[in-house]
Formats: sequence, structure tokens, C-alpha cells
Amino acid sequence: MKNLRGRILACLLFSVGACAAALGQEAGRTAAADEAQQLRTLRDTTIALLNQLVQQGVLTREKADELIRQAQQAGQSASSPAAAPGAAGAAAAAAGGAAAGAAVAPGTVRVPYVPESVKQEIRDEVKQDVLAEARQERWGVPNGYPDWLHRITWYGDVRVRYQGERFPTSSVPNATPQQLALPQNGAYTLTNTSEPVNILRIRARFGLEATIGDTVVAGVRLASGGVGLGTNGASESQTLGNYNARETIGLDRAYLAYRPVSWLTLTGGRLGDPFFHATTLVWADDISLEGLVASFVPQLNDTFSLFATAGMFPIQDIQPAPTNAAPSKWLYGYQTGFHWLLAEASTLHFGVAFYDYRAVEGILNPTPYTTIYSATAAPFRQNGNSVFDINELANTLNGTTNYLIGLTSKFHELNVATALDVRFGGRTHLMLNLDYVKNLGFDHNDILQRTGLTLDNRTTGAQFEVKVGDPNFARRYNWQGFVAYRYAQRDSVIDAFTDADFNLGGTNAKGYIIGGEFAFAENTTLRARWFSSKEIDGLPLAINLLQVDATAAF
Repeated sequence: MKNLRGRILACLLFSVGACAAALGQEAGRTAAADEAQQLRTLRDTTIALLNQLVQQGVLTREKADELIRQAQQAGQSASSPAAAPGAAGAAAAAAGGAAAGAAVAPGTVRVPYVPESVKQEIRDEVKQDVLAEARQERWGVPNGYPDWLHRITWYGDVRVRYQGERFPTSSVPNATPQQLALPQNGAYTLTNTSEPVNILRIRARFGLEATIGDTVVAGVRLASGGVGLGTNGASESQTLGNYNARETIGLDRAYLAYRPVSWLTLTGGRLGDPFFHATTLVWADDISLEGLVASFVPQLNDTFSLFATAGMFPIQDIQPAPTNAAPSKWLYGYQTGFHWLLAEASTLHFGVAFYDYRAVEGILNPTPYTTIYSATAAPFRQNGNSVFDINELANTLNGTTNYLIGLTSKFHELNVATALDVRFGGRTHLMLNLDYVKNLGFDHNDILQRTGLTLDNRTTGAQFEVKVGDPNFARRYNWQGFVAYRYAQRDSVIDAFTDADFNLGGTNAKGYIIGGEFAFAENTTLRARWFSSKEIDGLPLAINLLQVDATAAF
């Protein structure tokens, strides 16, 4: 390549010099004005080409200017009689003329002969350089893309859901939102508890993950669902039937991950759920946490690895103000466990986690005329947690119903999760999943001091699942059947972040789930689930729910 560039530069230098020489010879010849103009065009084109080489980084500006200056000086010398001093110059000129066999006609520019072997060598070098660039950038390759595109992974899915909700006659009849929002034992937010409901919902997600260098990954994902404070972060479903108005799309993932060594990953941003969970008892499948996480996964041997995850996550940012004494809400999460490859395609995962929520509990405003603790209210709830009215003193004094709902209990959740996957024939697997949780933050004295209430300790939850069939649905005709039992007392977990489907979301419910899923095309499935649940405490409420999902992933 260097030799090729040298030849090109030599040709450029010769061309500029020849143009300058010819233009000097033509200065006094009006009869050949058209030929002089052609040579000027050649000179200008050559100089433009030199400028392009400067822009491409092949030449520096100083080098290009020097080449042009030298060529112009050579042209001036070639066109001047002083170029051959004295008799020696005249003899040389005579000898040159004799060798040519004829006098040089006015306006003629001589071009030195280029041997055919040199031409072929230049052609071969150009061909090799072009082919090398074509291979690197995949010119002409079917479905080929530049190299940087191969460092990006695109993915997404679309789901269409039918949901039918039915309420047995034993349920409490419809009541006002105020009546349903304030029961101390098992508070829920439903306004319909008797009329059958049929709805259609969609979920759409589209994301990318880009590998940057060898150690950094960036990820972005968009998803349907509510956007902003007060919407349901545990669900990305969007209910249809808004007079054909367009649905909302939000930023569901935006993170950077740094992996300096194989066993350590540092991640920051909106990053999904970094913790291992076997069911949806603690975390809904659609939840996406925000914060900073460090993950350690040392591989002890080919079949056994440990893991440890620690992170800090802002739950609600609250700015200090003279009329506000509420602190910002945070979650500090820790988990450790192991992954064990028992045999080919058979695994056991086990993890113990502690989720330490800070300042999520409500605090009663101390007088009817102050609002300093109003920001301790929960901006979003599903159903189930024990609650109280932060504005109780003001509402009682004035006879108003400006309820401001706060959580009665603190939440420090101890979670044990395990998932066993055993292949026992072909692609058929038996999968057993178990989650157990205990809220260690419930404290009678603390609740009495903050709220004035005396409550029973209802802080335990468990969920057990049995699945039979294929563990994934990448192939056509893959199938899976499942059954699960769930029991979640009202203050076992924060109801805003747990499953959004069972009992229409939240805690303080028990019951079972049964269903199946079938891939009628590659990565395209039809799933049917039947939920049957009852409230554990509080007003009598039973909910039967049928969901039929058609999902395509790409």
C-alpha cells in the first residue's frame, strides 16, 4: 500500500510539474490557447485531488503545499532557457533532440513511458486493497452489514390478551372508592367487585443491547404501559378501548454495564430486575428497577458457580422543602446463592435475598393544619397492604374525605427462592419453583406510634409452581403445562411491585393458577391461564380471572 501511494504521489507531482511547464511554454503562444486551457484544467484537477488526499489523511496540508510548490518550480525551470547553462546545456538539448529524431512541436507535453509490468503491479495492489476492504465491510454479502451493526442485538415482543374477570356472589357488593380504600386489614383499590368484565390488552416491547469494546454494554428498551409517577410499574399491559386514541410508550430500560473481568459486572441506570426470583411473589415479571448494581459470579468449576448481587435503588425522590419533612425512599437489595448444573440440561438455582426498604412507610401529619409528612404517602398501590389515612386529623376535624393513603408497616423482606429444572425425556422437563418471603420490618410499637393503630402481624408469603414441558418456545410445537399455588399475607411484600394479575394485583390473597402454553410457530405462543383467588383478611372478596395470550417474540 505504501508503494502504491508513492507511485500515486509521484504521478501527481509529475502531472502538476508537466502542467506548469506546458503552461509556461504556452504563455507566448496565442494559437494554442485551447490546449493551454485543457492543461490548466488538468492542473486544477490534480490540485483538487491533492486536497482530497489531505482530507482523507493520506497527506498533511504542509506536504501537499510543498508538492505543489516543487512541481511549479520544476515547470518553471523546464520552460526557461536558463535551465541548461552555457554550452553544456546546449549540447544536452541537442543530444536530446537527436535521440527523439524530431523537434518538439509547440504546445507538446512529454509523458514518460510507464512499463506494462509497473502498470500490472499497480492494478494488483489496488485490487488487493479493494478486496480487503470489501471483506472487512462485507460488500455484496447477502444480509451483510458493517461490522459495528454486528455488535448490536435487537429484540422485542408483542402480546395480545383477552381478559375475563368474574366475581362470585359471595364477594362484597360494589362500594365507593373511599369505603374500599381505607379498611385497615387488607385494603384494596378495586371499585368493581360484582359486575363481569371483558377487556382486551396489548403489550409491546422493543430494545437493543450494544457491545462497546470488550468490557462495556449499553442497553435501551421501550415498552407500552403507564408512564410517570402514579402508574403501575409492575405491568406493561395497555387496555384497549380508548376511542382509538394512541397508546403510550415509555423508556423501560436504559443502562450501562461494565464487565472488567468475567466474574464481575457493574451496572447503572434503569436495568430490569437484577435479582434471581423463582416466581412473581416478590417481583412482577414486568418490573424494572432503577439504580446501581454490582454482580459477582465466580465459576468454581464447569458445573457449579456462586453469585452475589448488591444494589441501591431510588424508589421515590423527594426534594427537601420548608413544608416537607419526608425523606426520599430507597431500596437496598442483597442476594447470594448458587447455580448448579446437575446433569446435561438439568439445573438447580438457589438464592437468599434481603430487600431493605427505607422510608416507604407513611407518617401521620401531627396536626390538622400541617402537611409536612404528606409525601410519605404511597404514590401507587395495587391491593392488599395495610394502610392508614395520613390526613386523618384534618379529615376528622373538618368532616372531609381528602384521604391520603400511607403504608402502616415498614418493609424489610427476607426472601428464599429455588428453581429446579430436570430433563427426563427428549425436550420434556419437570420444573419446580418456590419462593418464600417474610417481612421482618413489621413492628407493633412502631406502627402504634406512627399511626395510632394496633394490627395483627400478617407478614408471610409463599408461592409454589410445577411446570411440565419445554423450558422455552423457540421451536414450533413446544408446549408446557403448569399449576401453582400462591399465599401472600397483606404485609408480606410491598403490593406495588408484586404480581399484577393474581387477584388483580397485590397481596392479601390466596388461591391457585392453572394453565398451559403452546408454540404454534417459532417463538410464537398461545397461552391460557385461569386464576382463582380469595382475600385472606378484610372484606370478603373472591376473583376468578381468565387470560388468553397470543405472543410473538423476535
